[in-house]
Amino acid sequence: MLKIPLFSGKSLGFNRDMVTFSVKCGSLPNFFCKGIVDTGCPFTIISESSIKRTRISYCFKPSKYNVQLGNINMDLIELGVCEINFRDENGDIKKFEQEIYVGIPKVKGYLAQELPSFIGKDFLNNHSISIINKKEGNNYLLVDN
Repeated sequence: MLKIPLFSGKSLGFNRDMVTFSVKCGSLPNFFCKGIVDTGCPFTIISESSIKRTRISYCFKPSKYNVQLGNINMDLIELGVCEINFRDENGDIKKFEQEIYVGIPKVKGYLAQELPSFIGKDFLNNHSISIINKKEGNNYLLVDN
């Protein structure tokens, strides 16, 4: 069994279980993200603000889905299968292959805060990962090898 530590972070107005990870897309270098671990989100989504810091071109691709995050509509653009890397409790890197989308908010005007990335239910189900919540607050993702 492998444990990937979670941390508590404030996002979208609430404290949430979050995780830091890196993404490798094609031959480009890895880029780092932090994301909400969300069992209610059906997709693994990288925020537009995170992807803009890379050289990954995504703007020319059509939107595959339209989802709503609160009162914000968001187009999901398919990046394809990418490598997601996490550090486990021992500091070792664990790699996963996963279909990833870029979340593009469809709003007029200014967003008060950037939208987060999400590790969604698709990722957790595809890799048999459970979220373990401890009373002491040492929450983690449990990977069944």
